[in-house]
Amino acid sequence: MNDDLVQELGYANLDTRLKRISDKIAHSLRAMYRELDIETEPNWYLVLWIVQAQPEVSVMEIAQRLRFTHQSVITMTNKMITKGYLTSEKDLVDKRKTIFKLTKKAEQMMPLFTRIWEIGKEVMLDLLDQDTAIMTHLDKLESNLSKASFGERIADKLKLENL
Repeated sequence: MNDDLVQELGYANLDTRLKRISDKIAHSLRAMYRELDIETEPNWYLVLWIVQAQPEVSVMEIAQRLRFTHQSVITMTNKMITKGYLTSEKDLVDKRKTIFKLTKKAEQMMPLFTRIWEIGKEVMLDLLDQDTAIMTHLDKLESNLSKASFGERIADKLKLENL
């Protein structure tokens, strides 16, 4: 018997397996950033990248690009403002809209963040033994989940059993 229940359950427990892998990667990145004395979180680079490419981008635009919830983007950007990477202001045309700009600190850090990301891509390819087929499977999974959620699909099957 396998001592790793998550692995033993296989594809039926894919969500937990992906979360476990994600947590390991995020934890190691946080440790690396601490070692480099950089106050950041692993997923902040995504927001920095978007804001660099599109200054004055809104919360909603960031959320749409990342497929994150509006609230998670607000939480993330508030932390980034606190750490001095972003500034925010209300849009001049639509006062309900919050827009972001990079700070000088963020602009100065972008070359390092970009290099870390480039090396990270190389390391991820090494970890995958240069086989990126997983991306095709993840694309299919995300596409199918956008049509009906995992929970909805289970509920539908349960309803069929009760007929």
